[in-house]
Amino acid sequence: MADKNFENLIHLNSSLIPNNNPFSEEESPITFDLLNMLSSLAENHPDTFLILSSSGKVIIQNKETFPILGEEINEIQDFESIAKKSYRNIHTAFLHAVSGNTQRYEIEVSNYKYGALHVLFTFIPLIYEEKVEAVYLVMSDMTEQVKLKDILLSSQKHLNNAQQIADIGSFEYWIAEDRLKCSKHFFKLFGLRQTPSMKMEEPFKLVHPDDYRLIYDQVQKAIKGKDYSAEFRIYHGLSGNLRYIKVKAVVLWKNGKPYKLNGVIKDETAEKLLESELKDTIARYAFIFDNLTAGIWMRDAETGKMIFASKGMEDILKIPLETLYTDKDIWINMVHPCHHHEIGPYLEKSAKGESAKFTYRLIDGAGDVKWLFEQTIPTTNEKGDATILFGFVTDITHEKLLEEKINHLARYDALTNLPNQHSIYEVMESLCNRNHPFALLYLDIDRLNIINDSLGYHIGDEALKTLANRFSKLMPPNSYFGRLNSNDFIVLLWKIHDKEDVYSLAEMLITVSKKPLTIQEFEMHLSTSIGISFYGIDGTDKQTLLENAHSALYHAKRQGKANYQVYSYTDSIHSYKKYNLDQDMRKAINNEEFEIFYQPQVEPISGAVYGAEALLRWNHPEWGYVSPGEFIPLAEENHLINAITDWVIEKVCVQLKNWKDEGIDLKPIAINISPTRFMKKGLAEYVKTLLSRYDISATFIELEITESTLLQNEKNVLSSLQQLRDLGIKIAIDDFGTGYSSLMSIRTFKPDIIKIDQIFTRHITSEGSVDKGIILSIIHLAKELGMTVVAEGVEEYEQLQFLLHNGCHYIQGYLFSKPLPKKDFYQILKTGSLSPSSACKLTIIDQERRAFIRFQLPTYVQADMTLIEMQNEKVEVGSNKILIENISFGGMKIISSMNLAIQSQMKYQFCFSLLNKKFILNGVLKWQNEVKGSLFAYGVAFLLEEENETSLASTIHLLNKLNESSKQIPDTDFICTSPVEFFSIFK
Repeated sequence: MADKNFENLIHLNSSLIPNNNPFSEEESPITFDLLNMLSSLAENHPDTFLILSSSGKVIIQNKETFPILGEEINEIQDFESIAKKSYRNIHTAFLHAVSGNTQRYEIEVSNYKYGALHVLFTFIPLIYEEKVEAVYLVMSDMTEQVKLKDILLSSQKHLNNAQQIADIGSFEYWIAEDRLKCSKHFFKLFGLRQTPSMKMEEPFKLVHPDDYRLIYDQVQKAIKGKDYSAEFRIYHGLSGNLRYIKVKAVVLWKNGKPYKLNGVIKDETAEKLLESELKDTIARYAFIFDNLTAGIWMRDAETGKMIFASKGMEDILKIPLETLYTDKDIWINMVHPCHHHEIGPYLEKSAKGESAKFTYRLIDGAGDVKWLFEQTIPTTNEKGDATILFGFVTDITHEKLLEEKINHLARYDALTNLPNQHSIYEVMESLCNRNHPFALLYLDIDRLNIINDSLGYHIGDEALKTLANRFSKLMPPNSYFGRLNSNDFIVLLWKIHDKEDVYSLAEMLITVSKKPLTIQEFEMHLSTSIGISFYGIDGTDKQTLLENAHSALYHAKRQGKANYQVYSYTDSIHSYKKYNLDQDMRKAINNEEFEIFYQPQVEPISGAVYGAEALLRWNHPEWGYVSPGEFIPLAEENHLINAITDWVIEKVCVQLKNWKDEGIDLKPIAINISPTRFMKKGLAEYVKTLLSRYDISATFIELEITESTLLQNEKNVLSSLQQLRDLGIKIAIDDFGTGYSSLMSIRTFKPDIIKIDQIFTRHITSEGSVDKGIILSIIHLAKELGMTVVAEGVEEYEQLQFLLHNGCHYIQGYLFSKPLPKKDFYQILKTGSLSPSSACKLTIIDQERRAFIRFQLPTYVQADMTLIEMQNEKVEVGSNKILIENISFGGMKIISSMNLAIQSQMKYQFCFSLLNKKFILNGVLKWQNEVKGSLFAYGVAFLLEEENETSLASTIHLLNKLNESSKQIPDTDFICTSPVEFFSIFK
């Protein structure tokens, strides 16, 4: 067989000698000696090779048998039986060689004796006169090299070689000879001049001094027979740059002794720089990465089929590696939906041959969401198109979680985990900038400070968290709920179809807050007050909306807490009036529109006038006299209260001086002092200056403060009060018993006067009234502490008798006198006494004020009243509830909780139903009387149109007929409660 091969080789080489050889026979480079040498090369070549014709037939082979393959090969198709999976690549490579291109493939083949072998197939075209005459195929056995690689891979536990290697070099070290032989890339990584071999000390010269002992000890252990793996730093021999190197080596044994080390090194500088970059981005975090877990993969750029995936991919994706090979789309399908729009551009960039990076979330095989950082480096062909995609992916979930946590803390409240003030303001700004209508609900937890003070802030915090959780469950999809500060929360509600949706949510929030809650065995009852403002109606910027919602919240607090109030001045007459007053208040101070009324305080036995309380009134040009209950809260909200308080003090001093100059026997005048006035320095000095300026004795000035004033900044308040007492001014505690009084503060300070609030006085005559006991306790407490007692709100003779019998010092109320302007009070001062018989009557004596006979309804009928015209200009205002007491063709008598001016320039509209017939009538107010329970009666004159005249006349006629026949009036909105109870619902 060898002879035949030799003859074939001679024949082939002869055929390759050109006929027009220009050399002489002696000079010809193609000689038989050369052919003999080629034949010898073929026979003695260590690898198996053969020469194939262009049709794939074997022409020459250098081995009689094929130990690598285990079978005889006569033509290219014979490879299919021994390399079925790779035959297509073998055949394709052969065709490329026939086309003139050298091809090389490493292929796994099956050998009956040795099992699976790794063979390197090299196809080389043999070209003569630009034509491929044959193909030279060399088959090299690479099995040992692959086995060595497998040994290195297995020593890396869960990571295989592909995962570790982005840039590697290899080396062999003969221990006895101290001879180190390295790959070309080894020299490149170290920056050493390439030599056939060198001593181990050469690369050690580049090792970082801090790492020298570590790697030296590892090598010494390896020399004694122990495999090793280590990481160390070097200074690159050419650039001097610091590089990070990872080495892994195995020991080879001979005759029972270690004789050689085989190993690989990897430049980890890029990974370390990436790690450093990640560390920079999370510099605020509390720790630094210790190591980086990564996965390596390769894909066919055209088909997308996975060619290689490391073990790290299995750890990251939590799916078997086999799945990545069988399902090319599984990885992409695991990408979180929120990043789907980013996948296309990322893949397109890689397909164009550009390196690409991608940070995204992924839902792994275990169902967990994690963050990955991925980098793809494409291998391109001559055209620049990507052929193979090489990728590096690492799990950065931990770092992202830290980043998200910090971002979360910056945007969310630490206690309730709700969006914080910063986040709320951002959303509000966004809604305002987009001109997006929305409602703002400003929530405040009532009385939480009591829990904090009595049970501790840890209990209060738990209560806040519980309520926040309850509130969160009520939030609709079109809302944003967050904690503004302390015990204040904000709800933003958009896509509102009806304001009733906003009010309904407010009611649910109030209801759920009232449910008892138990914290550490403490059962507590809380409530919530809410203020509401609407974008576009109550403001178009964040600050205005917040201030107006807070103003509405303040109003809700004044209404007894646990309710909601709307700022919108167009929602009702009350809101519209409040808006007008708020706008006109500063102007009112300059225009001297404020007046002081005086309500006498009387000695109950003799009726002698002891003194009076100065009560501020605002004579508004449109709304008439406005009580302090309406405008003082507005003054507190817009920070005018201190200026108004000082104005009242001075006006009282001026009036006392005038009375003194007229020879009137002066009486003490009590002045209400706002709690905020104590926050401003110099109150005592200001009062002292006024007393001196107007030559008034301090005994004629009493300052009234509320219980809550003592509790606000107690130290400063008590200090100011003591300075005032040192001047000789008496201090009264107003509305005593209505708040959370600090008896210790009262005991410490000992005020001169205690005023019993009318809420207790009003119910003295009720059966089994608790208020009697409270009043008796207050009187007893005051006497024990040497204080004077004044009872407010005394309106009935029975109340007077009870207070007189139990030793109350002075009486203040409508039974003796309502608040009077200074000219009327001047007459009382001259007289010096009052009696109950001279008191203003509380029950209105109806006079016939109409030219038409009125129909007295059997009970009140509820109706809606709205303001439609003011100063000859139309206005659009929401409605308020009223009650109709009687009605005639010309007008009606109504009851309202609103204090309205009798102004002909104000026109109202009234909506009500009688006998199932709806009436919408316009009218003006003609008279007003104040009735019991802080309600007002009004006479209305209708402004009837012809259409309404007939309908109203016929209805009143029917009402009279039903009444005359003693029949029940049907289909009419009667109420079954008293007016006081009815209006308490709509506060």
